[in-house]
Amino acid sequence: MTPNSFVLKNTVSLAPLSADHADNMYRWVCDPLVRENLGIRREPSLERTHAWIDQALQDDSVCAFAILNNGVHVGNVILNRIDRYLSTARLSVYVGEENMRGSGLGRTGIYLALREAFDTLKLHKVWLTVHNRNTAAIHAYQRLGFQIEGVLRDEFILHDERIAALYMGVLEEDFRQLN
Repeated sequence: MTPNSFVLKNTVSLAPLSADHADNMYRWVCDPLVRENLGIRREPSLERTHAWIDQALQDDSVCAFAILNNGVHVGNVILNRIDRYLSTARLSVYVGEENMRGSGLGRTGIYLALREAFDTLKLHKVWLTVHNRNTAAIHAYQRLGFQIEGVLRDEFILHDERIAALYMGVLEEDFRQLN
């Protein structure tokens, strides 16, 4: 696959996450679908959203981005738990705008974040966990070079039911093969 198969007509870009994005983030995490897929346990609040952004901006182990479509904030992609010794980071992503989900914006945001991870941060591996019922996300991750590296049994609670989560990772060399 070519990089262009992951980029939507150059309309998608990343911007550093800032306090300007808090209102959208708060609105999105109030959506039960977003909250459940992210595994958010506490009731969201605008104050906690601002506090999370402030903390992320001060933390060297976090690289947080807003996903923009034609300059409009539609979601977030986060590299956190950045380990400079191991050259690894955890990735999380969500498209908050309901009418934009399933359009490829999340996949493009991940692709751009992986370029940042491997080109700028010089990481060796990016990993994530995803519950096993999130098949659309799993497919998108696999298209971007992620491989299932393990199954975490009963690791996630969805609708009061314990389900498995998948541990997935992509090495820099796997990502480079896509280009």
